[in-house]
Amino acid sequence: MKEIETKIVDFDEKSLRANLKKAGAKYLGKVFYRRHVFDMHPNVIAKSYDEFIRIRTDGRKSTLTYKYRRGKGLANTEEIELEVADFDNAEKIISKLWGKGRPRYYQENIVEKWAYRGAEIDIIRWPGVKPYIEIEAGTAKKIKSVIKILEIDGTELGNTNLVEIFDRSGQHGRDVTDLKFNKTSF
Repeated sequence: MKEIETKIVDFDEKSLRANLKKAGAKYLGKVFYRRHVFDMHPNVIAKSYDEFIRIRTDGRKSTLTYKYRRGKGLANTEEIELEVADFDNAEKIISKLWGKGRPRYYQENIVEKWAYRGAEIDIIRWPGVKPYIEIEAGTAKKIKSVIKILEIDGTELGNTNLVEIFDRSGQHGRDVTDLKFNKTSF
């Protein structure tokens, strides 16, 4: 399966919300995610992050996902995902398969979700980093249309990895291997 999405940094959050409401987008709520990420490239710690296995949960639904970004194009990411019944046991199984000494990360983020004309628009927050937008839809053309209609102003990065997002947000070299919110962050 292909994941088709783009990321946008340096945007006006207040304007985005106003434009979403004005256009009739549906607010789906905020989700707190916990994840374990297993990087497929052990010799490029915290810099590859373009092929990985992720176990993620919002406390209600947990998924096991394989992702491989073959470039920054909006439709250049292979994604295979399935739901798992138990987040902690899924992490234990993958950890046993993964072995010691291979790169793995624990991360938390908060995602504010909106739906508009078949697209999902997420405002994503990581600890200590300015939020960014992620727009996912069935086609790159649909994504471009949503950006135009919602008048989203910012720097579009394509479908890039978290390391580049952090670099563009002034967090160059930020360690992505352990990202946790303190309890007063949200």
